[in-house]
Amino acid sequence: MPNRLSKETSPYLLQHKDNPVNWFAWGLDAFGEAKARDVPVLLSVGYSSCHWCHVMEYESFENEEIAKAMNDNFVSVKVDREERPDIDSIYMSAVQSMTGQGGWPLTVFLTSEGLPFFGGTYYPPKPRGGMPGFGQILLAISDAYKNRRPEIEESGSYLREHIKTSITGTPATNNFEPRLLEQAYEQLLTQYDWEWGGFGNSIKFPQSMALEFLLRYHLNHPDSRALEMVETSLQKMASGGLYDHLGGGFHRYSTDKKWLVPHFEKMLYDNALLSRLYVHAFQVTGNNFYLTVAKDIYEYVDRDMTDENGLFYSAEDADSEGQEGTYYLWDPNEFRHHLTDLEMTLFRSTFSLREEGDFEGKTILHYDSKGMDFGFLGSRDPSLLDIRKKLVDIRNSRQKPFKDNKSLLSWNALMSLSFIEGYLVSKEDKLLEKAKLNINSLSELIEFNSGLFHSSKGGQIGSYGYLEDYSSLILAMLAMHEATLDLEWLAKAEKIADTLVSSFWDSHETRLYDTPEDGDDLIIRPSESYDNATPSGSSMTAEALFKLSLINNKSKYLNIFISLMKSTATIASEHPVSFGNWLCVYDSYIYPTIEIAIIADDPKHALKMRDCLYESYIPNHIFCGNAYFSYTEKARNKWDTYPLLNDREPKTDIAMAYLCENYVCELPVSSTTELLQLIRQKTKVS
Repeated sequence: MPNRLSKETSPYLLQHKDNPVNWFAWGLDAFGEAKARDVPVLLSVGYSSCHWCHVMEYESFENEEIAKAMNDNFVSVKVDREERPDIDSIYMSAVQSMTGQGGWPLTVFLTSEGLPFFGGTYYPPKPRGGMPGFGQILLAISDAYKNRRPEIEESGSYLREHIKTSITGTPATNNFEPRLLEQAYEQLLTQYDWEWGGFGNSIKFPQSMALEFLLRYHLNHPDSRALEMVETSLQKMASGGLYDHLGGGFHRYSTDKKWLVPHFEKMLYDNALLSRLYVHAFQVTGNNFYLTVAKDIYEYVDRDMTDENGLFYSAEDADSEGQEGTYYLWDPNEFRHHLTDLEMTLFRSTFSLREEGDFEGKTILHYDSKGMDFGFLGSRDPSLLDIRKKLVDIRNSRQKPFKDNKSLLSWNALMSLSFIEGYLVSKEDKLLEKAKLNINSLSELIEFNSGLFHSSKGGQIGSYGYLEDYSSLILAMLAMHEATLDLEWLAKAEKIADTLVSSFWDSHETRLYDTPEDGDDLIIRPSESYDNATPSGSSMTAEALFKLSLINNKSKYLNIFISLMKSTATIASEHPVSFGNWLCVYDSYIYPTIEIAIIADDPKHALKMRDCLYESYIPNHIFCGNAYFSYTEKARNKWDTYPLLNDREPKTDIAMAYLCENYVCELPVSSTTELLQLIRQKTKVS
């Protein structure tokens, strides 16, 4: 008989609805039950595409004996970390404080007041490999809760205070200077893998934000090795098993330094951040391969990760048929059964195929990035593309991995942001249309919900919006304004920004919180600065407020931005892999940001002028345009509120462009040649 989770919408929680465990979702009911029964809470946090979450489920949560111990001695609560990042953040910090490490599934034992006192990650059902068995732990925790309660409550209180202390501000700095960026670069140099690209040794994540920072660093330090670090990483990642050479898109991370054997789950946020990075690499280098990778990711997301309303799904599982990677792996002899001799010759010349396979006797498609073929993506050979289609059709006949079909607002906004930038660089209208459909659907849900939300599934709204949702949506709307030159997007972005400041900014503590002021009453109010798998809500807020402060000249936004930079700049320079997006924002502040205004009475003239900006990589720019010109009083008031548009009116059948710095503008130009000339004079691009 299904448990309480059968009434939830989260795909992850629904995966556990048939467990013999009497699961609760997070809420007052669970903690009320724990108080009434005088038992501790067992909190289990995971997500739908988490391999070890699945392992712990079928080993322990489907085990009748273990389930009985959980039901008799605990109130068990299941949380989807993607739906409730606030809960995950708090209790992950607690476990990291207790054990020095974290991960998922996250297993934490709490008092009925929500205080953590013991925890870890995955536990086997019985002792194994030096790890205690989960059954043993349940009995020991239950006994301690009954017989050593004061000790447990003291431990929980200590942990809460420790977590609070860890989120208080880092040493502030008033010295905003390029040297901090140079220190960050030097740190990345020491961590870089010069043979295979990326950072670290055994387990490697793409670290897209650190690579974005290196692209920016290259602009101001062309003699550095920053661009080499980016290009080697991007080519190695795209050539290895980390990339799905048949279906497109990147897996979450590599289990080896060569990017060969991935953890096979696919996350929307990875593909949002990486596709944008590859677009930027194309802008810097002109190497069409990078843009081809980005377009391949866009095709994957559009085909496999988008619903009928244009909302993007969250993830695809690593497992199918009860095993990790089954969908993506091939028997080394399998190709011969499906390809002709000529096709096999071409296939072998393109991909690295070994008789013994690459992983447990199986083949992972990859190629040698030192060659010039670049797999399927670098070839225009129709025969090779036919091979790809044939292998895709064969793979599609297999059981597909589970798809988490909920939509997270922040991840959707990041993906739309990449689609928009892909459009601006490639001039492919279909990419902009995908972003428009997505953001309009998000806007409809926001209107229905009377405010921002965090997750939705089938039109049903999940929890309230977090800082990351507000900030990422502002950035997507600013990009949408740049793509369309419609001032309505600026107005929407400003409205959301005002709500963000009132709901998340604490002026007394000069701190941004991740949860709104009227959010759930948790043991602490989380405030995370680190850029983890995605940019932190704080760093995206800093980026958004800085851009808006230049567009609308609001000192309030700029003052908040400077406060945030003061508290983060030093630690970001010391730990660049964990503060990659912060470093990009800091770069925007340290080096000049050009201000561009374009005015026309017809969008086609203005858009042609706007396109000049994307012929080069110019990350430090802000844009304000008006291509839907109207002389009505309402419209006039709208464009006059922006300093870059104030008192500027278009000429008939021509676009006028103004290039400015600190609102001091060059004489207007009306040709793309003149605008490009001005841009090159103001920047270091060629």
